[in-house]
Amino acid sequence: MIMGMSFGRGVIFHDRNVLACAEVKDGVIHLWAEKITFRTIGKIWLRICFSFPWPYQLLHLALVLYVIAAVAFPRLAVVDSWWAAVYVAGLHFIFPRELKKFHGAEHKVFSYHGEKRLESWREIARADIVNAGCSTNLVVWFFAGFLLTLPFAPLPWCVAAGVAFLLAGVIGDRHLRRYCRVIYRLSAFFQRHVTTKEPARLHLETAIRSYRLFEHIRSKELQRAA
Repeated sequence: MIMGMSFGRGVIFHDRNVLACAEVKDGVIHLWAEKITFRTIGKIWLRICFSFPWPYQLLHLALVLYVIAAVAFPRLAVVDSWWAAVYVAGLHFIFPRELKKFHGAEHKVFSYHGEKRLESWREIARADIVNAGCSTNLVVWFFAGFLLTLPFAPLPWCVAAGVAFLLAGVIGDRHLRRYCRVIYRLSAFFQRHVTTKEPARLHLETAIRSYRLFEHIRSKELQRAA
């Protein structure tokens, strides 16, 4: 199963064994690919975290310091630190502009049914920006559980309900799509209007290069296994 992930400078495609990344540095697309290890996962998360613009970086640092201070000195807490978890869960809704464009490019590459070539970037640009398997689905599941319990439960329980709904969305995805269509319609709406933006050529070419590199690496892995 091929999965995708976007960050502020590029796009990653991966399966359980290998990943391929295309990222933009000073206007130039750079490519690299690796087998998935703990080191690779750490490398990816560093790229994701530090690709956010500096106002996000400062906000995230402030949130981490506030949560630490609130846990160490509860009497000094002005706002319940559990709201930090809600912010993390809802980060999809406030993605920076460039991340939204890379996210849109990733989706369009998935949606395009022809061969994903650089020469086809105009056709890929016209593909659907909504991806049925997007992680926005899980964000919507979280907030469904969170908001349903918010009027009558303490904040930690609301977060726990959100996590429970999210896990249900992961485990029961196939069945829930049939019976809870409103969740997936909401996800499609948010993908189209909030969590993605129409990508430019640079974003599309980055996503296409990442996908083609992933296919190349995966085919080599399959040949070795055979």
